[in-house]
Amino acid sequence: MKKHYLILLLSLITSFTGKAQLQPGDWATPFTLTDIYGNDHRLYDYLSEGKPVVMIISATWCAPCWSLHTSGVMEEVYETYGPDGSDEIMVLFVEGDPSTSYEQLTGQAWPSQGNWIDGTPYPIIDVEDFQLQAAYGLLGYPTVVMICPDMQVKVPQMWSGINNWSVDYVVNQAFSCDNEPLLEQDAAIHTYDIGNSSCYDGFVSANLYNTGSEPLTAATIELRRDGELVDTYEWTGELATGAEAPVLFENVDLQPGLNIFSVVLTSDDGDSSNNEVVVPFVKAPEVSVNLDLYIQSDSDAEDHNNRWQIVDENGNPVAEGTLANSTYEEVSLSLEAEGCYELRFYDEEGDGINEGGFILVLDEYGTSIADISNFQGTEVFIKFLAAANVSSTPNAEAVAEWSVFPNPTKDLVQVQYVLHESSPVQLNCINATGQALHTKEFKALPSGTHQAAFDLSNLPVGLYQVQITTQDGTSTKSVVKQ
Repeated sequence: MKKHYLILLLSLITSFTGKAQLQPGDWATPFTLTDIYGNDHRLYDYLSEGKPVVMIISATWCAPCWSLHTSGVMEEVYETYGPDGSDEIMVLFVEGDPSTSYEQLTGQAWPSQGNWIDGTPYPIIDVEDFQLQAAYGLLGYPTVVMICPDMQVKVPQMWSGINNWSVDYVVNQAFSCDNEPLLEQDAAIHTYDIGNSSCYDGFVSANLYNTGSEPLTAATIELRRDGELVDTYEWTGELATGAEAPVLFENVDLQPGLNIFSVVLTSDDGDSSNNEVVVPFVKAPEVSVNLDLYIQSDSDAEDHNNRWQIVDENGNPVAEGTLANSTYEEVSLSLEAEGCYELRFYDEEGDGINEGGFILVLDEYGTSIADISNFQGTEVFIKFLAAANVSSTPNAEAVAEWSVFPNPTKDLVQVQYVLHESSPVQLNCINATGQALHTKEFKALPSGTHQAAFDLSNLPVGLYQVQITTQDGTSTKSVVKQ
């Protein structure tokens, strides 16, 4: 089942793990992928056997992908040169759209070009996120990546038609790998695990790889946050070429919100380009035990079994509900105990919440826990820490305090705020795409309490943001238009 975490936004993934543009000879990022039949495929195992790996990144709804798939080119390459042929080349098929369901792969659900599984001899892998695609410079669907036994990547190519992609062309590309000798002493550090969230202290994990020709017996790895040293890990052992070992930093003190860690291999080796990986880690917000849920369902919520839960640290549901088609509801609840909780939203069909639908969860002071809207996927899990002694925590950087009311609203929304000192002020009402729909600007306002209003009566039902900017900073609050 595919699991989507709101903190794993594609923008984060491409910023932290993606390569802007792969160049010839770039390091082949390691992966172990599980196919739809439960078989694991470890890239470095194939490469260490001297086999080039051809990876096709496709999407079930993509017509050019279907043309490539049904052309028979990759099928013949695999049957002739794959494990049941001469065993010289490996072919992997990656369904690269995380929202794809098994029914789409079999052609039983829309959107899909047909049955991708029937008669396909090579492994089919249905990935859960965009991290692999970002690491290998996805150009679009379909992208074909050639990975050489010397752990280097040929530049990914877009498939452009049967005339340009014959069996001979693919085989010649595979066998034309330069296969430069590996550096004797080389190591790499990498992780795909960038979706971490915790209510308390955290742990940061990565893998150490031997990408050199000689056994790796020792390495020094540092954990840094914003460039400052947090911890050091001294690894010893023996890794053969292509082998890996886990690296784990435990009981890491987390700052509120987003923490940007770097795991850095500081030992001397032959190639420094693969010696660092960035790992974002979110500390869950601390909120009160009294919560308010604002839920606007889309038109197929009931058909797709849309539902929500709040579960405790042991995974036991403490509150839950189902969504009917095109309805709006508000739910207020009080958690009986303090602790770490998780909000979970489910959609069995995988199309998530469509335009106009949302789930907004706030505590009694307006602190945002979840803002789920316009996402694709079957699941969203979001952690938060509930505490009885939490009080209102206004953004002191922008304004002394401020509020948005009524919330939800059918027409007018009032914005009341208190300035520390005289300051210019700009107020914006923003939609889900970041577009400013209404703006109010004041060149200079004295310190004290001020109030303004936005008329939302002509806007569609949905979730909006009210943003206030002063000389001291910017703060935002969510508002629901009924």
